[in-house]
Amino acid sequence: MPRRAVLIVHGEDRPGDGDRASARLGELGYQLDWRHPDAGDELPESDESVAVTVIYGGGKPEDEKDWHTDRYPWLHNEIRWAEHCIAKNIPTVGFCLGGQIIAHALGATIGPHPDGLYEFGYYLLRLTESGQGFFPQNIHGTECHYHGFSVPDGATLLAETEHYPQAFRYGETTYGFQFHPECTLENFARWQAKDRSVYDRPGVQSRQQQDRLGADYDHLQAAWLQRFLTELLGVDQ
Repeated sequence: MPRRAVLIVHGEDRPGDGDRASARLGELGYQLDWRHPDAGDELPESDESVAVTVIYGGGKPEDEKDWHTDRYPWLHNEIRWAEHCIAKNIPTVGFCLGGQIIAHALGATIGPHPDGLYEFGYYLLRLTESGQGFFPQNIHGTECHYHGFSVPDGATLLAETEHYPQAFRYGETTYGFQFHPECTLENFARWQAKDRSVYDRPGVQSRQQQDRLGADYDHLQAAWLQRFLTELLGVDQ
């Protein structure tokens, strides 16, 4: 039976578009099974062929109450998918909205910063004691969000920025990340061009800061993500 990586994308994202995670999973020999639930795709059964699932960002609900209504049926389908994968100990990884979906599946709350702060750019991750050794020192995470998650009960906080929790581990195979280590510098440049209107929001870095910090620190999260996925899946490469 083939080893399958179920990759869930949202909004205008397209499979493999500036994405380090799927590139690494392909290098490790996994069959990439792309799903776009908010565009009508069904999610598969979480059977023995599923070796890992990655839930990406984008397509964010506009209000925290949308997590508790039927406005976005695909959102609740993805929460159930995450619950099933976690229960079966299938390695489950989420970036940004994906991290929030995993956190919500574990009982956490999702919502904006109480002061309305955004994060858009490259932000220093403050490592917890548990995050020491898991992340490299001075790692900066690629951020593009204005909502965050609380840390689920039973989960271990690994890193945070000044404003938001950024990474947690639940058990040995479930990880939620608020930042975007999968995003290349080239893809972030597209976000910069698309999201020009957010530069006046509190917490957002200037274009000059983003360019400087990305050039200085993006390589750290890129190398970390490759190592993380390899070790998570127990692949000897």
